[in-house]
Amino acid sequence: PDVAGQNVKEADGTLVRLLAERGALVRNERITHSYPFCWRTDTPLIYKAIPTWFVAVERFRDRMAELNESIHWVPEFVGRRRFGNWLSEARDWAISRNRYWGSCIPVWECAECEHRVCMGSRDDLEQASGARPDDLHKHIVDDITFPCPECSGVMKRVPEVLDVWFESGAMPYGQNHYPFSDPERFERGFPANYIAEGLDQTRGWFYTLVIHATAIFDQVPFQNCVVNGMILAGDGRKMSKSLKNYPDPFEVIDATGADALRAYLINSPVVRAEPLRFSESGVRDVVRTVMLPYWNAYSFFTTYAAAEGFAAADLEGAPAASDRPEIDRWILSVLQSLVRTVNDEMEGYYLYNVIPPLIEFVDDLTNWYIRRSRRRFWRQRDEQERDTLAAFATLYEVLVTFAGLMAPVLPFVTEHMYQDLVVAQRGADGDGPASVHHTDYPDADETLIDGELENAMGVVRRAVSLGRSLRVSESLRIRQPLARLTVVSHDPAVRAAVDDHAELIADELNVKTVETSDDELSLAHLGARPNYRALGPRVGGRMGEVAKAIEDLDAEAVAGLLDGTSVEVAGETIGADDVVVSREPKEGVVVMADALLSVALDTELTPDLRSEGLARAIVKVVQSARREAGLDVSDRIALSWSSSSDEVTAAFDAHGDWIAAEVLATSTERVAQAGDAVDVVGHELSVHVAKA
Repeated sequence: PDVAGQNVKEADGTLVRLLAERGALVRNERITHSYPFCWRTDTPLIYKAIPTWFVAVERFRDRMAELNESIHWVPEFVGRRRFGNWLSEARDWAISRNRYWGSCIPVWECAECEHRVCMGSRDDLEQASGARPDDLHKHIVDDITFPCPECSGVMKRVPEVLDVWFESGAMPYGQNHYPFSDPERFERGFPANYIAEGLDQTRGWFYTLVIHATAIFDQVPFQNCVVNGMILAGDGRKMSKSLKNYPDPFEVIDATGADALRAYLINSPVVRAEPLRFSESGVRDVVRTVMLPYWNAYSFFTTYAAAEGFAAADLEGAPAASDRPEIDRWILSVLQSLVRTVNDEMEGYYLYNVIPPLIEFVDDLTNWYIRRSRRRFWRQRDEQERDTLAAFATLYEVLVTFAGLMAPVLPFVTEHMYQDLVVAQRGADGDGPASVHHTDYPDADETLIDGELENAMGVVRRAVSLGRSLRVSESLRIRQPLARLTVVSHDPAVRAAVDDHAELIADELNVKTVETSDDELSLAHLGARPNYRALGPRVGGRMGEVAKAIEDLDAEAVAGLLDGTSVEVAGETIGADDVVVSREPKEGVVVMADALLSVALDTELTPDLRSEGLARAIVKVVQSARREAGLDVSDRIALSWSSSSDEVTAAFDAHGDWIAAEVLATSTERVAQAGDAVDVVGHELSVHVAKA
């Protein structure tokens, strides 16, 4: 009575005093410890023991663990370890709550003899009581009673309601009102093909679904489960409305677009069931690295198609894919390989393996295919018509197919492209899907896939990438021609790919000749480290010993491995596939290397090379003047120039025709003063452009 009506925490002092007065106080002290608080009101709580209804999970937990082995989990570790461990240690599940709102536990109990009856339907309840409620809430159902069949007592419903997690597990049945309404419909869709939820549902929805399905049907409730991680605030804490530690998602969408936000999340650790610290800068990076390049590829096509008067119908006259230039066949092959890869990964629900190759393809398309093919989209001579048609047809096919492939990731941008490239082209009376999202997902055309060509072009691009890096490290402008690039590799296929594409590599790196060699030791130090994936299953517990022996191999031994010979280390025969080769450039050698090849540049500049480099720099100045004049990409110009530099004059004398072709100049004239002078690699130059 002394503490009646007081808050439980405010009563502490009175309770301690009463205990002391009665001589029952052993010790009085304060202990700092973790304590439960109401998450709504932030007030302290107390625990108290109350009668609770349980599901006897321990009786069938071994069966749940056994059935779990047949579920395909993505990522696998969630189901095999985290969820599997939880199932193997499962305890009986408390399912009742002492609340007003909730689904009534359908058990009636006799107060006299404690006889209990579980009602399976309203029909059962009506048969026992004569009452058939339309409303199944507590305040209606609790009024329904009936005589106890075992004694003279009255059967009343127990007061508890079901925990909402019990209902989450009943979702497959509850949503279809099974078995009362159209049971065939439920049976057609059970078990589910897949479900997707957050990692926190390991002990929640995933668990309750498995309990219900195992207990009722001795079946799994779903065949595949895709698990996502948690999205955290930038500070690493859980996102909280009260703390406001996250950006307004609508402001992010307004600033960068829903597609960019979607792609950012799909390409994040979240799809691997790992946490993500949300970053607005990360979304902006998607715009910069994916959205804009992809849009630029589309814009490039539409701009040149309009300038050259091409429509989709004109492309029917393009050569067959197999008869097109190599670069067209390459991008079509890469695209179809991508379609095959994406379909394979999608079928396995491996979303985290889908987005990286899609993003990589955007780079293939923009930074290689379009850049290498740009000139082909200009109709300059009649004999180029067939090549121009092939280029337009290839890029059109790539854009339309890739839009279908990317539609689930970038639904709005791809829809815009589809409407412009497909729907608008076929006219109001044309047949076909009205939206990219109504089309079938692309299937790979295996006839267009050329693995050897893809591998060869991969070698070429690696050589070019190393060559560019080498130029940057040596402060050699790409517009400055150099005499020679040497590509060194022990792999004959690598050297053959370089030899077959020497002209392309020379054009990309602005060198006069490209040579190949297998003498890597003259340029780089070779080293090796173990290929753990190949060696691990073979050497097992001896991996450390074998790894140390491989790392101690000298350069000649590594070169021998690359030539196809094997070596004996720590009692194991090691071949080229068992190691990963590293290449470190030798001191004083202008060389760049990766795990596949090395490249070396001849950096000596002759007067002719310097003159050609100056001509290329002049082209850059004229192109800037074209843009400032607001000219279209296909406009022809009249070019006037002036300079006091003998080197600039010599460059125009030696390379004037080439300069004119590059800038679409129909005439080139030296004048007394063409305009404001600019610096061109240390030389003064003035230019003026006018539409011809």
